[in-house]
Amino acid sequence: MSWSPPGRYLWDTWFVRRDGALHAFYLQAEVEACGGDPERRHDLASIGHAVQSPEGWREVGSGPALRASPEPAWDDLALWTGSIVPATPWAPYALFYTARQRGDAPVDTPHERQRPQQIGLAFSDDLLEWRRFAWGPVILNPGASAGLDGVAWRDPYVMREGNFFHAFICARLAPALTTPDAGGAVVHVMGRSPEAWDAPRLFVGSEHFYQMEVPQVFWRRQGSRRRLYLLFSAQERDCSAARGRDLPEDECRTGTYWMASEAVALDSAGFPTLREPARLLAGGLYAGKLLDPEEAEAPLLLGFPWPEAGQAFAGGIAEPRSVRFGPDGQLQVLALEAMTWPR
Repeated sequence: MSWSPPGRYLWDTWFVRRDGALHAFYLQAEVEACGGDPERRHDLASIGHAVQSPEGWREVGSGPALRASPEPAWDDLALWTGSIVPATPWAPYALFYTARQRGDAPVDTPHERQRPQQIGLAFSDDLLEWRRFAWGPVILNPGASAGLDGVAWRDPYVMREGNFFHAFICARLAPALTTPDAGGAVVHVMGRSPEAWDAPRLFVGSEHFYQMEVPQVFWRRQGSRRRLYLLFSAQERDCSAARGRDLPEDECRTGTYWMASEAVALDSAGFPTLREPARLLAGGLYAGKLLDPEEAEAPLLLGFPWPEAGQAFAGGIAEPRSVRFGPDGQLQVLALEAMTWPR
């Protein structure tokens, strides 16, 4: 069974631990406000917050953790997916989130009309009260430059390594560099603080996917070496004709996908190239994220269930699934598992 607050759609989730408890942040929209049409949720989304309890997920607070700003503002339309960098003794929790501005004109892309997206920042000392960075977005959409389409710029996955921050962002290649059914990309941006970021660099550009959404990037140690992994999600319709020619039909489904690098030395610098093609990890599970993938023997995979053909969208946080790392770096979902709640 998946969990969702009554009367709401719930989709993309991201997670952070505090004092041993697992906190979930997610996109949500009122079913009534959407008029029962789940497609309207994208322009009505706010960020919700729940915490793991012995009885299951429990909502935190009486309203959204963060909602769109009043007009006019760069983030006054709706809030989209983000991630949280844990607090340290010298810095609070940092929430990076996607947003759009109502006054921006929609732009035609091969699959839809979308407003350009930007990435903003909010801080919290306790995960309960959030204060926005006052000067607008912090990881700016580069526009029609850097080989990108200037529209897609969302779902930041941000992690800290040493004195630097690294953001991995869902984007799309410029139309001149790809075909209309491909060009999904994940871009890497390095930051010297949560507010100061360098120019973007292409991390992965794909001929197999139109989009590579809600990425997660992590290292996994194997003996004296380690591998870099990327998880991302795509719909069946995002799989290009080239992927259909190159791979079996079972590898062209809606779900969570993965890629990995060759094993490299523990002290290797930079991020190695990921091996292609991407492989399906969990069909029917979208926005999948692994909990503690760097350390857990069989980390849990959490996401939201994608409706099967003919079913209405409901969303929610699905039951977790265990994932095994093989000695050759391969990932495999083991089974559905009942969550072990703290006592």
